[in-house]
Amino acid sequence: MNIHQFNLQFSPEEDRIIFRLNTLDRKEFRFFFTRRFVKLLWPVLLQLLGSDLQRRAPEASHAAKEVLEFERENVISKANFKQQYSVEPMTYPLGENCLLPTRIQVKQVSNGNALCLHDASGKGIEFVVNNAFIHPFCKLMEDAVNKAQWDMQLQGGWQGGKAPAPPERVLH
Repeated sequence: MNIHQFNLQFSPEEDRIIFRLNTLDRKEFRFFFTRRFVKLLWPVLLQLLGSDLQRRAPEASHAAKEVLEFERENVISKANFKQQYSVEPMTYPLGENCLLPTRIQVKQVSNGNALCLHDASGKGIEFVVNNAFIHPFCKLMEDAVNKAQWDMQLQGGWQGGKAPAPPERVLH
């Protein structure tokens, strides 16, 4: 799957964050993120950042915090947060309604890690992630959580050292 755009917006009516992702072949995937799910997803994202850095630059592991902070600033400065999310006609492989993911999984693939988000019935997506995706995703997540006023502080691995290990089983 080749990601074209993604978007995270808080929906006050649902009290959830809506995650939308579209691909170059004009498919769109929609998910609701609850407060609890965000709390489970955040450490996984930080762990993915660390493992991506370890894969690309194992010699930088002694200064991972500083390298991640530098990368974050660099990637975010180049990201286009002003471009509107595309509303062109899309196909919806999982349906037009938002799925409520209940499972988070990370799979190792040949070119890095794949993030897997699935609902209770097993419907979902799996897509390869790297720092160019995760840093802007984290920024948008931080912005959406702040707008939601969920009284959560999302601390980055670039700020607080080693990320906590994700829970072994994620249910919600």
